[in-house]
Amino acid sequence: MRSVFVKISLAAVLLGGTLTLWPLQRATHAQNVPTVHPRLIGQDWYELSPQERSRALDNYRRFQKLPPERQHDLEERYNQWQQLPTEEQERIRQNYRRYRDMNSDQKEDFSRRYKHWRSKPRD
Repeated sequence: MRSVFVKISLAAVLLGGTLTLWPLQRATHAQNVPTVHPRLIGQDWYELSPQERSRALDNYRRFQKLPPERQHDLEERYNQWQQLPTEEQERIRQNYRRYRDMNSDQKEDFSRRYKHWRSKPRD
């Protein structure tokens, strides 16, 4: 993957819906990110396009506004994501891309079926 922020962004979207830039949480404030030493935020930051950087910073600011418990939960989910085999991460990414490309009717149908599936008892 070409960027730690792209990884984190995707993981957060998949695992929690909010971007968790946990390496930045303790390294600096969001407004200072561009001036932070690359080692603190991942050298790949400078490979991001201006739009990707802007989105990452916006998401990071949203993350900072979350209650500490929610931040911790997202950090844990990201750590779980990191532990998944590469093949499983890629499978999840493909499924997310498929979902993202659905129109609103397809997404609604998917959500309905997913809720139905989740409501069924597990063996």
